[in-house]
Amino acid sequence: MLWSNVLDIIRGSLFVLAHSFGGSFGAAILIGSALARIALLPITLRAARRRVRQERTLAALAPQLERIRKRHAAEPSRFVAETRALHAAHGISPLDRRTLFEGLVTMPPAVALYTAIRGIAGKVGGFLWVADIAKPDRWLAALAATVAGAIAWLSASSPAGKGVAQLVPVAVTSIITVLVLLHLSSALALYTIANSVIAGAERQIALRTTDAR
Repeated sequence: MLWSNVLDIIRGSLFVLAHSFGGSFGAAILIGSALARIALLPITLRAARRRVRQERTLAALAPQLERIRKRHAAEPSRFVAETRALHAAHGISPLDRRTLFEGLVTMPPAVALYTAIRGIAGKVGGFLWVADIAKPDRWLAALAATVAGAIAWLSASSPAGKGVAQLVPVAVTSIITVLVLLHLSSALALYTIANSVIAGAERQIALRTTDAR
């Protein structure tokens, strides 16, 4: 019952937004998705900053890790043990409980918005060149995948992170995104675009406002 009420509130809010944009439900999805993601920034930005700190710490530890790897090349168990000890000494944990908790907190709002959009996409017409946002559109799916991939590429924390090694996972992510969106409504492609853009902005804020500790 509570879940249904939440979905009804989100749907009603999207229709109000659509009315504000001349009846364009596509614009309402873009703006509503962006606003929802921005509202979660106080939580998600903290997690983003911790990821940046960990990335920078790992980059600083790379020479030591390489020496450990060479020293214990024939002893994998020693390599793993010393690597774990080095990580622990610098506060790096394979499971960040705070990040896990924040992920659990932010997941329900995101799922609710996603579900609400999926539930009403068949009643809202078109957007831009898309005649019916309830149906998949290959060009919008490709645009959403391109935006997601480009933002992931630009979000690398250093120029070294933009090398060929980083290109492969970005390309794989983009391909998977477009393949999935080709089978979902265009409304969800719009949601993906808005979410990717705000996530990219969050990453840039984290990179520029995180200290070196």
